[in-house]
Amino acid sequence: MTGGEIWKQSGREREGMRNRTGEAGSRGRWIVGVILIVVGGAAALWTWNRTEEPAPAVAAREEVAPTPEAPGLVEVTAAVAITRQRPRGLEVVGSLAADEEVVIGAQVPGELAALRVDFGTFVTAGQEIAQIDQRDARLRIEQAEAGLRQTMARLGMKEGDSFEAKQNAEVRVAQGSLDLATMELDRAARLIEKGDISRSMYDQARINQGLAQARYQAAVDAVNQQLAVLEQQRSALALARKALTDTVVRAPITGAVKEKFVAKGTYLPVGGRIVSLVRLHPLRLRADIPEHAAAKVRVGQSMRLRVEAHPGKVFTGRVVRIGAALNEQTRSLTVEAEVANPRTLLRPGMFARADLTTVEAAPVVMVPRTGVTTMAGLSKVFLLVDGKAVEQVVRTGVIEGDLVEIVEGVQSGQRLATSNLDRLQQGTAVRDR
Repeated sequence: MTGGEIWKQSGREREGMRNRTGEAGSRGRWIVGVILIVVGGAAALWTWNRTEEPAPAVAAREEVAPTPEAPGLVEVTAAVAITRQRPRGLEVVGSLAADEEVVIGAQVPGELAALRVDFGTFVTAGQEIAQIDQRDARLRIEQAEAGLRQTMARLGMKEGDSFEAKQNAEVRVAQGSLDLATMELDRAARLIEKGDISRSMYDQARINQGLAQARYQAAVDAVNQQLAVLEQQRSALALARKALTDTVVRAPITGAVKEKFVAKGTYLPVGGRIVSLVRLHPLRLRADIPEHAAAKVRVGQSMRLRVEAHPGKVFTGRVVRIGAALNEQTRSLTVEAEVANPRTLLRPGMFARADLTTVEAAPVVMVPRTGVTTMAGLSKVFLLVDGKAVEQVVRTGVIEGDLVEIVEGVQSGQRLATSNLDRLQQGTAVRDR
């Protein structure tokens, strides 16, 4: 066999192999297609069966699955503005002052023998705070007692006994002489009627009776004068004893020593200042009420105070005095409140902020604090109207727990957003839950 024949035979064999390979590939592709059709039908049948009998767990997951938000839609929580009854009033500021302040001075002259208090000392009413030298007062008492005893001895009376002028010896002597002269005058009158005595003897008896009457009256007047002197001496003795009592200086009020003016050993005239006292319970709060609220203030209204020295503490008071006129410069009305201070936590001169209650119960609009945003001193809320956010500037009042009072800008029953406020602006589409 030649080379050419061999090459042609080899070519026919390669072509036969390609034909057999193509036939085998066609049969393979047909088998794969059949398998895919069978597998697809089985999968469709399985899916149809699963659709007919859904599993509860899958259905439950499909029900709670969140729905994707539409573009530009913000999901928020919502709340409704409510109405509550609560006291209404206004905030005022003022300074605390002592209810009473007393400057204690010496009532008798003398050297200050003892001073029992100092700056800031708390005292009670009647407590001894100072003593003035008592030697002069004791000597005056002794002098008054001696003069009183002398007058009583002259009158013949004893201390504690009741005494009348006719009990005096001189008065009794004058009374005897008067009685004798009166009897002689009566006898002379009878004798002269009978002519047994002369007219001159009768006249002498009448004169003697008049003189005896005058001496008796003089004795009575002298005794009465001594009794008057006795009363004067008794008054002098009482004054001397009072002067001795006044040497002990006592606190007229319960309070604290605000200022000490003298030291032990100082000679004090009458009225010389010793210390000044201030009453700390109760205190006075003097505050100014704006003109627009002046007509709402009444005596007896309650007040709640706060001071920086005691953060978190609330003190109570009530209005006790109202000014007669408004201040022409500030157009404000000055009121005074009495503030209870039993533990003396407050001190005169402290600055206080107070909530004055003008109405005990009034309807107010309250909203959650989370629904109010404040920036640069401006408060606002986002009302929910027809699926959109409406920006509303408000004026807030008191805070009560999780709620805040809306004085102006929101009405009861209106709905507002309480979350995602940073994503809201005027006209933002919202969905509340």
